[in-house]
Amino acid sequence: MNVTDKYELREYGAGEALIAADIRGLTQEEDRLHLQELIESDPEWKGHYHHLALARDGKVIGDIQLRRCHYSMPPGVVHVGVDILESERGTGAGTRALELLWEWAQARNFHRIEGSTESSNLAMQRVFSKVGWNFEGILKSYFVEDGVAKDYLSYSKTL
Repeated sequence: MNVTDKYELREYGAGEALIAADIRGLTQEEDRLHLQELIESDPEWKGHYHHLALARDGKVIGDIQLRRCHYSMPPGVVHVGVDILESERGTGAGTRALELLWEWAQARNFHRIEGSTESSNLAMQRVFSKVGWNFEGILKSYFVEDGVAKDYLSYSKTL
């Protein structure tokens, strides 16, 4: 990470929603439009979901997905997903995203943030460890992709 780079976690600006679709690799028009509507329709939360942009030097390079369900999660808990533009991976962007996310969560009275990564994603596992997240266990066959069940590793950061 270049010390002169300025990272920020912020709301998406006008016209930036489809950048999130690109970062997440969404190619189907229906999926892209759904994400655009989700991001642009509510500046805070759309139901159980909210998206934040990770920007470096003003350019959006990551999409942070926040999920909180009042029916299945206690108050003060949020589950996150982090997608970083492929060209920005390995530059420290994921580390800064989780650091900034923890600041964001504390400022909004969340006491716990949760995340997971595919068991083969060693880079993200290192990021979780580097920024002090706790390994909580293996989510067996958590996602099925192309008929193949994938295990995920669960992490959390708490007060």
